Amino acid sequence: MAEAIGFFLDGTEVSAEPGETIWQVANRRGIEIPHLCWLPKPGYRADGNCRACMIEIEGERVLAASCVRQPTPGMKVQTASERARFSRKMVFELLIGDQPDRAVAHDPNSRLWQWADKLEVSDSRFPQHPPGDGGAARRLHPVQSLRPRLP
Repeated sequence: MAEAIGFFLDGTEVSAEPGETIWQVANRRGIEIPHLCWLPKPGYRADGNCRACMIEIEGERVLAASCVRQPTPGMKVQTASERARFSRKMVFELLIGDQPDRAVAHDPNSRLWQWADKLEVSDSRFPQHPPGDGGAARRLHPVQSLRPRLP
C-alpha cells in the first residue's frame, strides 16, 4: 500500500491518500473551496475546466484547479490567498455574465448562484452576448473574424 503524502494546506501540515486531490483533502478538513464541475457523489467527474476551485501553490506561476490537482510531498498550498479569491470571483463574474438574470433563471437556487452568493458576486461587469448568437459575438476577436474559415 502506498504511503500518505504530507504537504501544507493553509500553513497546516496535512496528509493525502494516494490519488486524493487537494480539494478532497481540504473538504475532509472542513475547508470550503468553491466548485462546480465536481461533487463527491456518483455521476460527477472533476474536470478542472470551470476554474471555480483555483488555489495557489507556492513556487508555481499559475493557479491550479484543486479538484484535479494532487499534492506532492512538501507542497505548500494556500486555498484562500488574495490571488486565489480574486481569481474565483472573476470566474463567477464571467459565468454570471453568460446567465439570464437570476430572477428569470431556470434555477435561481442552483449551485452556481449559491456559490456566487457566498463569494458576494451578484452581477458581472462583462457584457452579455445577444440571445441566439451562442456567444459568437464575444468569442471572436476582430482579427479572428477576418481569418478565412477552413472546412
